[in-house]
Amino acid sequence: MHISTTTFTIVDYCNAINRKEIVVNRDYQRSEKVWPTSARSFLIETILLGYPIPKLYLYQVTDLKSRKTIKHIVDGQQRSYTILEFYENKFPLSRTSELDELRGKRFDELPDEFKQKFVDYALSVDLFVSATDDEIREVFRRINSYTVPLNPEEKRHSQWQGDFKWFIYKLSKKYDQTLIKLGIFKDRQLIRMSDAKMFSEITFAFLHGIKTTTSPSLDGLYRDFDEDFPRAKKIESRITDSINTILGWTEIHNTALMKPHIFYALVLAITHTKNPVEELLGKYKPFSGINKNAIVNLSMLADALESEENAPKKFSDFVTASSRTTNDIKRRTIIFQWMCKALELEKI
Repeated sequence: MHISTTTFTIVDYCNAINRKEIVVNRDYQRSEKVWPTSARSFLIETILLGYPIPKLYLYQVTDLKSRKTIKHIVDGQQRSYTILEFYENKFPLSRTSELDELRGKRFDELPDEFKQKFVDYALSVDLFVSATDDEIREVFRRINSYTVPLNPEEKRHSQWQGDFKWFIYKLSKKYDQTLIKLGIFKDRQLIRMSDAKMFSEITFAFLHGIKTTTSPSLDGLYRDFDEDFPRAKKIESRITDSINTILGWTEIHNTALMKPHIFYALVLAITHTKNPVEELLGKYKPFSGINKNAIVNLSMLADALESEENAPKKFSDFVTASSRTTNDIKRRTIIFQWMCKALELEKI
């Protein structure tokens, strides 16, 4: 078996598919499920922005009688046909695309600059030549053997391709540097999608209230809102307003309040005290909105967490609830209620 790395421009790759020189090998197709428009649009956006996409794997076979060479797609079928169908005007970019000027446009409707970027984009390909089926299967076994196991959040984002997945993706992308600046996550945590998990849990609270979240309950969000997530804009607006508020409170940046499980409660408390969230009223009923002394109160809570054993006794239940990362309903509720009180009361 020989493996060579090569590239195809998109125009050459699509033309080869149409000439039946590149075909799908159904023996290697992992799923018959077609990607939804949001996932297909994201792949095309990635190409138009010039970012790399995963490598394609082709298996080259030469028929001795016809003397024709055919390349079988053994990994990358969905990507290949998404690219081909966009090239053939069979679907438009999403109306929520990050490329504002290209929203809802098909290939023929793109400005010439973007058409050229698309057709000239180089697809990276590993080509298997003189290989047996057993050898190709062994290649993928070995590739998968060296792959770092996916955590639950990575599994969700690889399994689901619908509206909720892209809602969380866009939130994560929008705030990745902000979360680092505030001291909530480090780069290595963002790479493993800790931010996506946090935003999923915050969104869960908007929809179902503060509860203990588990992998199955978060999986349910991606499943239930795969086709449509109608509350996306309202929830994003609330999260954005809360984060902008926190950005103005520099005194608590990079303090103990910026631990993910406390930040979760703070984001919910800010939006709830400004404009009550029905699903959170069972945990706390706002009465006055954010007080001018809110930042003083929050700083006191941060100091209590950082001094811990020497913290004033009145904060003991807050300190205990916050002492370790948690998704437990009881601890989350205590932290959330303290955040709300800190925001509304003259003095805690």
